[in-house]
Amino acid sequence: MSDRVAVVGMSIRAAKVQSAADFWRLLITGRSGRREIDPTELVRRRVPSRTYKDPAYVPVTYSMDDCLGFDPQAFGFGGSEAELTDPQHRAVLEACYRAVESSGCFIGSLPDRVGVFVGSRKSGYGTQIEYLSAAAGRNVDLAGLAIGNDPDYLSSRISYTYGLTGPSMTVLTACSSSSVAVHLACQAILAGECDSALAGGVALDVTDAGYTFTAGGIYSPRGRCEPYMASADGTVEGNGVAVLFLRRLDVALAEGNPILGVIAGTAVNNDGRERAGFTAPGVAGQSELIEEALDIAELSASSIGLLEGHGAGTSIGDALEIDAATQAFRSTGASADECRLHSVKANIGNLTAAAGAASIIGCLLALQHGQIPPNAPLVEGAPPTDLVGTPFKLADTPIAWQRSDQGRYAAVSSFGLGGTNAHVIIGDAERDVRLASRKGRYWQLLPLSADDPERLSGTVDAVRVAVDGTSAEVRQDIGHTLRTGRPELTTRAAALIPVDAGSAGGKWPSPEQFHTVPEVPPTLVFLLPGEAVRAPDVALALYRAEPAFRSTVDEGLAIMKQVLAPEMFSAVRDAFLHGRYPVATHALQPVLHLLGLGQHAFLSDLEVGPDLLVGQGVGELTAAQLSGVLSFEDAARAVCWRSQAMAAPSEHTEAVVRFTRRMRDVRLTSPATPTLSCVSGAWLTSEEACDPGYWGAQLGEHGPFDEALRSVVSEHPAAVYLQLNSGTNLLRAAQRGGVPEDAAVALASGGEASDSWCSLLQAVGTLWEQGVRINWQAYAERDHALRADVAPRTFGRIPYVHPSLLEHCPGIDPAELSGKRVS
Repeated sequence: MSDRVAVVGMSIRAAKVQSAADFWRLLITGRSGRREIDPTELVRRRVPSRTYKDPAYVPVTYSMDDCLGFDPQAFGFGGSEAELTDPQHRAVLEACYRAVESSGCFIGSLPDRVGVFVGSRKSGYGTQIEYLSAAAGRNVDLAGLAIGNDPDYLSSRISYTYGLTGPSMTVLTACSSSSVAVHLACQAILAGECDSALAGGVALDVTDAGYTFTAGGIYSPRGRCEPYMASADGTVEGNGVAVLFLRRLDVALAEGNPILGVIAGTAVNNDGRERAGFTAPGVAGQSELIEEALDIAELSASSIGLLEGHGAGTSIGDALEIDAATQAFRSTGASADECRLHSVKANIGNLTAAAGAASIIGCLLALQHGQIPPNAPLVEGAPPTDLVGTPFKLADTPIAWQRSDQGRYAAVSSFGLGGTNAHVIIGDAERDVRLASRKGRYWQLLPLSADDPERLSGTVDAVRVAVDGTSAEVRQDIGHTLRTGRPELTTRAAALIPVDAGSAGGKWPSPEQFHTVPEVPPTLVFLLPGEAVRAPDVALALYRAEPAFRSTVDEGLAIMKQVLAPEMFSAVRDAFLHGRYPVATHALQPVLHLLGLGQHAFLSDLEVGPDLLVGQGVGELTAAQLSGVLSFEDAARAVCWRSQAMAAPSEHTEAVVRFTRRMRDVRLTSPATPTLSCVSGAWLTSEEACDPGYWGAQLGEHGPFDEALRSVVSEHPAAVYLQLNSGTNLLRAAQRGGVPEDAAVALASGGEASDSWCSLLQAVGTLWEQGVRINWQAYAERDHALRADVAPRTFGRIPYVHPSLLEHCPGIDPAELSGKRVS
């Protein structure tokens, strides 16, 4: 399957369309985003009266809402840079982000080489700025103006912003630009130049307030785009942006991306001179193109259930297109009346450079929903053109499109003025592609972040709605996507939900629990207590649930079996295998040691490690192992010897001597991680760490621990404190020393049995909230699912336009500048 290209993500904005869901609602109901502009608005938009009072003036637009809105900070722009940048460039930059986001990935951390192939409509935004600034005697940054407006920099700006290293090129072939971009992207993927690619286009004129009709031209004098209708009299340009995220199929499957469709074949050609003129379409070229694409896809025309035609709405152009498609379909096995003919231009206008990508998205939505949308002009009562004798039919109502063993296929034709033609064939993903195994923890940890608390509140609410009542599989998909496919923004909160939708106990954050992470990750202090909260469920739950924890404990038990008496070893082992903690206090020491090491192993897998270590009692020996003073084997033996010494019926001095003598048999080295000494109350020195006598003294001589801990807190006021093992006794001591409540984290609080494993994952979420880095890819080794389109990032919608255009550029709506959308 490495020679197949899948569509895994998509993004579209157009007239009355802010998302793919909006687009589908418009298509399936046969509605249009067409809007007539009344004289009051024309005056507000400073269109000269001589223009709009001209009988040839057509006050109609397919306007894209909020076309000036932008979030500069999210895309690395300054405010003045945003003003200099063509809104087309800004819109396609955001659309690329959205297309990848819809695939369940974050564009800033894609692991493979990603290409960029996008087209744009010619724009006068930069030219007007340069002209008006010069006329007013004001200087303008010409280099910044060029970068923000010239098509040369459109694709490379996207690649730079997101760190994409595949081929990057702007495609300019008029109305076929975005379909040619898809063709080039597929070719680059199949040639191995990249594994993924963004392909699409943008066509946005912020001054669009209608147009003046010219007799004999291509624009409709009625302001109606009615492809394949007897009443068709011309096209109407629309405004919008459409981008597809393409991946090699095997890469998409390995990543768990949603497979929206598979590109079965693409072809591009030019009509050459076999046509009436440069601007005229060529029947021969179009027909040959369709035949070539079908041949590449190894399909007959009878397999195509939907032809999303170019359908510009000009009577001559539509007639020639139907003629060419009929010839191609008949020559490759099609019968009469078996293919539905449609054009999204009737719904959103002619998006020119973005039209092909918009048409592909329409086909993907039809495949997804199992319905072919009606022709909008028919729904509105326009008379259809005569298709008798052709393979095509029109529809005034949605048509069911059932899945079959032979698969379903849609084709898209795009014909650019000048003769560059493109044809794209899209099919269902195979059945086996839709099957995927999931593996996951019973509790799903959901890291949630946004740019500010208000947006985070919206994200929390949206995810909660998405989770409510869903299946275990969907909850796993949502969790996996939030952990590995979303950016880690500055305002954070973590939720925890059970996979079983019927289970209670989900933990959702409230706004007062939100955190703003520091610019630099905080110092992380591991606290290792010397006494245990008797919570037998902790050891048992973690031993059963986490492989890293279990393998570490098993390794330690194998060593301890050689040192401990059979009865004591059984007591230690049973704490993990059966949840029965030893009755004798001294027998808890090996359990505490292994519990801490197992938790540390779990965290190490997530690349979470201590910057400082603070241990009390036997916890200091565990800290010594974590800091490198003792090897894993020597630490396990030392803990057993310490436990035996404390259990022996002898004087304390004899216990110290006995333990000191034992410590001479192990290799002691300097600590690699700063570790607090319980004896001195200061940081453990190399001399102390390497002295067996120090460890004998540590058995019974303790300095003022609370005072020592307060000094640590004083030295590291912004640190996060994590208590391993169970309970919160050292955390409470740290809080008495000044640690804020939200910077004190317990791995296992020692609550009810059902909370033990949950509290471990909740602690990971809390660390992440505080700014501690978590390797979510490593987390996914044990909690892996498919990727989902969930929790889209909320961008700011501040309108940006260059000051020179505010008073001297007719067409821009002041209502857009105030943030008030025109309905």
